[in-house]
Amino acid sequence: MKNLIIIGIIGAAVFTFLIVQYPHTLISPGNLSQGHHDIEQQCFSCHQAFGGIKNDKCIACHALADIGKDSTGAVTVGRQVLFHKKLDKFACTACHTDHAGLNPASAMKGFEHDMLPNTVINDCINCHQKPADKLHRQLTDACAKCHNTSEWELKLAFNHNLVQPADRNNCVGCHETPVDAFHRTVKDNCSKCHSTNKWSPSTFDHTDYFVLDGDHNVKCATCHLNNNYNAYTCYGCHEHTPGNILQEHREEGITNLANCVSCHKSSDEGEGGEGGRHGEEEDD
Repeated sequence: MKNLIIIGIIGAAVFTFLIVQYPHTLISPGNLSQGHHDIEQQCFSCHQAFGGIKNDKCIACHALADIGKDSTGAVTVGRQVLFHKKLDKFACTACHTDHAGLNPASAMKGFEHDMLPNTVINDCINCHQKPADKLHRQLTDACAKCHNTSEWELKLAFNHNLVQPADRNNCVGCHETPVDAFHRTVKDNCSKCHSTNKWSPSTFDHTDYFVLDGDHNVKCATCHLNNNYNAYTCYGCHEHTPGNILQEHREEGITNLANCVSCHKSSDEGEGGEGGRHGEEEDD
């Protein structure tokens, strides 16, 4: 039994010696990345025997103030990412790893934006390139108004106040123009009928032009012929023929019948009256 213990101790000592002398051969988990390839056989350039990787080993080659100056990664797209000097309380290995091959898909692990100080975490375009799509070109750089660092996908209702004031009323700059018959004829700004807080239902109020009461609560095409909502006609219903209407209005001394709703804003037959005459006198 005693001999077995002695053999075990000697074997462990020899194995430890071999690990220390030839760590790359015995325990290396994989090839180093291309940037570290020159020290492939020099394990103790980074590792401390039985002590892991200390920050001072990394900083001996990578000064914190210089990390990111030459960055050309997909995330930064050439921007200088100089926030590492503010992360000195974290171990370099908390985010970075190696031994994943010459050109690993990612050498990052465990990075969380919460590690960054507020002065950095709120300045997204310091690290990330602002999207160049039509929407983002019109927005301010306050990314956190719509996005967060845990889920980049937009989860909240978009705040249109983030759009630059000069573009805020240019709805078609981001949205497709509706192709229905009504919208094809509308040339006014969308905000005349819609709001950015609640797009539907429309805030358009037909009462501002004509009250759709009584027999007038009909399909739009009854008054707006050929889907032309910039014009209307009152003829074709009941006694509304050009002859009848003209005869009735001549009795009142009114001959200009081009714009009925200037006097009549509802189905009230008594509407207009003196106002109609005054309107006629002004037209004359």
